[in-house]
Amino acid sequence: MKPSSLSCVLLRLFIIVTTCSISSITTVISDDVVDITGDLVRNGGKYYIIPMEGSDYPTPTMRGRIKLTDSIYGEKICPLVVVLDPSDDKLGDGFYFSQLTRQLYLDSSNIRIDSGPPVGECEASTSWTIPDAEGEAPSNLITTGGGIYGVFQVVRYRPISLDRVFRPPTYMLQYCPETCFNISLYSYNGLTRLASSGDTPFEFGFLKAQASNEI
Repeated sequence: MKPSSLSCVLLRLFIIVTTCSISSITTVISDDVVDITGDLVRNGGKYYIIPMEGSDYPTPTMRGRIKLTDSIYGEKICPLVVVLDPSDDKLGDGFYFSQLTRQLYLDSSNIRIDSGPPVGECEASTSWTIPDAEGEAPSNLITTGGGIYGVFQVVRYRPISLDRVFRPPTYMLQYCPETCFNISLYSYNGLTRLASSGDTPFEFGFLKAQASNEI
C-alpha cells in the first residue's frame, strides 16, 4: 500500500521539527554553565569545585577536593594558596563565581573567583589570581590577591554530541589576563596545586554549596 500524501507530509514535518529541536537544545546547553545536577550556575553563587576523572565519562569519578589554605607544613603564608585535598570524604571549600554584570546566571567568561571572608591575618584580597602565568612554579600557581575584575573563564571539557546533550557537562578552567592559559593540576613541594602549565587541563564540575550568597 502506497503511503498517503498526508502521511508523507507529516513524516517530513516530524523530521524537520525533531532536527531543529535537537539543534536548539545543543545550542542552548553549550552556551549555559551548569552544575553537576544540571542546574544553571548562578552569578555570585557559592560552589564547590569537584575534580573529575575524564576516563569514565559520561559518568566521571570524583577525586579529592579543592580548598584554600593559609599554612603549608605548619607555616603561615600570605597570600593564600589553592590546593587539591586528596581526601574523598570532604567537599573542600566553597568558592564564589561572579561577574560585574547584574545578570542572574553565570556566563562562561570574565569570571571572578573569590574565596569569601579573609582567613586568619592575611590581608591580601581573597580573589584568585596568578602572579606570572608565563613563569615557572611557584609564580604560575593560583593564589589569592587578585583584583575585582574577572580574569578566568570556564570552557566545556568535552564537545557536545547527541549522546551527551542531556548529561551535565564537565569544565576546564582558563586564566585570561590577555592570552588564555589552561589550568592544570601541578605538584609543587609535595602539594597538588592549580597552575597555568601542565599537560592535561584540570577537569571539574560545579556543586552548589547549601549557603550561597547570590546576586
